[in-house]
Amino acid sequence: MTLRQYLIIMILGTIMCWTAWSFIIFNIDPFQDNGTGFIFFYLSLFFALLGTLSIISFTLHCWFSRLEQPIFRYVQKSFQDSLIVSLIIILLLFLQAKQYLNWWNTSIFVLVVFLIIAFTFSTKKQTYETD
Repeated sequence: MTLRQYLIIMILGTIMCWTAWSFIIFNIDPFQDNGTGFIFFYLSLFFALLGTLSIISFTLHCWFSRLEQPIFRYVQKSFQDSLIVSLIIILLLFLQAKQYLNWWNTSIFVLVVFLIIAFTFSTKKQTYETD
């Protein structure tokens, strides 16, 4: 798959996910729903955020990266970053909807996310440029 095909598929998929999410927002009554509407709400929002953040992150990685890497590394890194951010946003929205989100467990959540990110950075293999 070429980069152009990947970007076209991602853009079209993201537009379809945002369309599905807006359809759910405007047509499903949460007070009369048995739970499937909430599942579709969170899934469509997750995939819409994933696609949007992936495209934005890919663009930023390509423009502002100081290292010359193959394009698939930028795609891989941007998709991984957007997956993590999308999961965090969806989890925070779900906790807020269940009214579990307050200042102390939000602090714990931020601390856990920070520790996970710090762990992944500390276990990464160091790459050094040879002159």
